[in-house]
Amino acid sequence: MWVRCPYCGKWFYVNMEKGKGAYYTRKNFRPTSLHKLILRAVKEIVASKQGGATKQEIERWLGERGRKISGNSLSGRLSELLGAGYLDVQYTEVKLYDEASKKYRFKKTPIWFLTDKGLQLLIREHSF
Repeated sequence: MWVRCPYCGKWFYVNMEKGKGAYYTRKNFRPTSLHKLILRAVKEIVASKQGGATKQEIERWLGERGRKISGNSLSGRLSELLGAGYLDVQYTEVKLYDEASKKYRFKKTPIWFLTDKGLQLLIREHSF
């Protein structure tokens, strides 16, 4: 993607994969206890309703177990887990605002699913 510096006006090419999770977790990522708890939440929510878990459901699940977390913090942890391959996400509808700059927003709530890698982590850690 080509972006323009707001200060000098120079154009730069940025290789970015928007919507694929936090890029820095693709190598040498070590999940914390909060990451593992979120994976457990997704696993239990998905099993209880035979569908994906929304961020609000995950936040509620954590709160019921005494773990308060802000929405922004949870979004960050979900993005890290997505980038590391422990979670997968399905966006039900996207609205494109500007074709040239590829600006878009998600119109519907993203739905989170556990990947095989995420399930294997839970099994290894005996956290489920």
